[in-house]
Amino acid sequence: MAILGQIQKRSGFLIMIIALALFAFVIQGLIKNAGSIGKGSRDSIAEVGGRKVSSKDFQKRVAIMQKNGGNRVSSMQAVKSVWNQVIKEAVLGNQFDELGIQVGADRLRELVLNDPNIKRSFTNQQGVFDENALLDYMQRIEDGKNSNPEAYEAWKNYERGLEESEKERIYFDMIKAGLVPSLKEGEWKYHFENDNVDFKYMAVPYTSIADSTVSVSKDEISAYVEKHKDLYEMKEGRDIEYVMIPLKPSEEDKNAIINDLKKLVEDKEVFDEKTKAKKTKQGFRNTKNAEEFVNKYSDEKRPPAYYFEKDLKNVGITKSIDSLSKGDIIGPYVSNDRIFLSKVLETKKVADSAKASHILIAYKGALRANPGISRTKEEAKKTADSLLRVVKANAAKFADYAKKMSDGPTKTKGGDLGWFTYGRMVPKFNDFIFNNRKGSIGMVETDFGYHIIKIFDKTNPEKTVKLATIVRNVEPSTKTENTIFANAVKFAEKALKADDFKKLAQENSYEVKPVRKLGRYDDQIPGLGVQREFIRWAYKKDTEVGDVSKFDLDNGYAVVRLVKKYDKGLMPAEEASRLVKPILLRQKKAELIKKKILGKNLDEMAKNSGGKIGVATGVTLANPTIPGYGREQKVVGKAFMLEADKLSEPVEGNVAVYVIKTTEVKKAADVKNYLPYVEKIKKEQQVRLNTKVIEALKKKNEIKDKRNLFY
Repeated sequence: MAILGQIQKRSGFLIMIIALALFAFVIQGLIKNAGSIGKGSRDSIAEVGGRKVSSKDFQKRVAIMQKNGGNRVSSMQAVKSVWNQVIKEAVLGNQFDELGIQVGADRLRELVLNDPNIKRSFTNQQGVFDENALLDYMQRIEDGKNSNPEAYEAWKNYERGLEESEKERIYFDMIKAGLVPSLKEGEWKYHFENDNVDFKYMAVPYTSIADSTVSVSKDEISAYVEKHKDLYEMKEGRDIEYVMIPLKPSEEDKNAIINDLKKLVEDKEVFDEKTKAKKTKQGFRNTKNAEEFVNKYSDEKRPPAYYFEKDLKNVGITKSIDSLSKGDIIGPYVSNDRIFLSKVLETKKVADSAKASHILIAYKGALRANPGISRTKEEAKKTADSLLRVVKANAAKFADYAKKMSDGPTKTKGGDLGWFTYGRMVPKFNDFIFNNRKGSIGMVETDFGYHIIKIFDKTNPEKTVKLATIVRNVEPSTKTENTIFANAVKFAEKALKADDFKKLAQENSYEVKPVRKLGRYDDQIPGLGVQREFIRWAYKKDTEVGDVSKFDLDNGYAVVRLVKKYDKGLMPAEEASRLVKPILLRQKKAELIKKKILGKNLDEMAKNSGGKIGVATGVTLANPTIPGYGREQKVVGKAFMLEADKLSEPVEGNVAVYVIKTTEVKKAADVKNYLPYVEKIKKEQQVRLNTKVIEALKKKNEIKDKRNLFY
């Protein structure tokens, strides 16, 4: 009964574990009967071979993915990911129905009992899986389906996930069972890898004929695409170009802030409303509390800090540290698009680096304290005080005491912190080390506990300055914002009527950035991040090529022009040209080269065609590489088929036209057992098998995509 009580207390936590552990299948089964749910066109987001995918469940899964992904997953990334999942599930679901693949109650029970997550959750105090406790829990879930529907649905989703996962395993196991290569195939594989050929060749590269001497027409490209339709299917897409008009401060805005900071330096007379008289208001130079002054006038509250010479340059201060004295005002100066005003509060010499060790005595509740530590703060202080006396009495054994007593991560190294720079450690720790001499031993308290510290070494002291610094962010003024907005509107209006968008942008000193092949459900624009509104606008029915629109961004405005529309289907000649033209050029060059290949032997042919003679030895079909020319499968295949010492007809390779003469085909000696090669074929066939099957099923099933109704 004790374990049942524990399960009752953590049943909600158990459900959460199950849901997270099997996220890929938690809601997977929800689409199984989606066809009976949807009645209107917006009830389903897709139809896959007649199977409807519920839009409600789809949106629920998108929301879960976004929640789990946090800021790393945008809404459209989640939509795309869930879309791929549900389409896969739907095409497989159709196969399961067609083949009658089912998971019986006994098998489902077996899957539940063997789930590692379940076993961990229903382990008794003796560390043994308690099946009766699980069965009792399942019965209580069933009995409470009305009183606790959330728990009931979570469990049913878990079971459906297991069921779908098992169906998928059965389905792919059936396919794999049918992929059984024969011993003869193993023999072919062996010879494919081990037979080799020696041959002599004459090669005339395609580059020997200039592209400008061969023409390829638009009709020829169209004819080639038509003949090879499967290779030139095009997805729906949009090309846009945009100009970014950043909302950034003007020089006038920067100068206004500089002048404002300058006014803070000196004292000034102000009128006091209470006394109805003038009084002196101290400026930054004479203020008695520099940190309070900084916090009042700075956009960023930062405590005063020490700087070495190298640090001054890093923050944009050009003055030499030797020229600075207490009370000096530095600036205003600009660094990283912000404006600063600093005051020297103190100068002193300190080491910029030190080497030290420490022993940490932590207590329960201290920052990053080990959960196993139970001592109170008072007990930790008492222990640290005692240890400090012991360490001071025998400093040579500091490392030994650290290994035995320290609660810090450097315990195994005897507390050694190595060399570290000034300001790297927490303030109290830092101050003790850099304000005391080499060899000093002492104790400080921080949020981590009590530290017994030994200073082993320090670099030579260098001059530092302690600066109090006012920081001002440079933001565009209202006047600047209005000017930039007016410029963006004016540019967009002109762009709508302009014949040359790029020329207009250049005249206004704007940079045009092109973006090609935006999908309907994309949301990323290079250089701008997530900009879903761009894509929505580009895909509107009434948005035509040449249309221009202005978009308000967080950091400015974008003027976007629609350049081109691509409809799903066969590539037009203009789009296919970059892919097909090189192929047709190669074919036409091959015909011209063949006409030059005249002669009775390779030497004569090389002389007449400008080709080069070469020799290839030990080339296999598995690695059909010709030195200096790369992989040439057709040429090597021809060499294996050619009778010895006979010339081939010209062969069109990947980079040249070849004439070859086979010297010798060396067949590898047969082996007794080809099973290793059979297994090799099986492994090669199963690489990406699941993905290939899913892609084939997608082509088999008609998929109606209705995402445009929702996103």
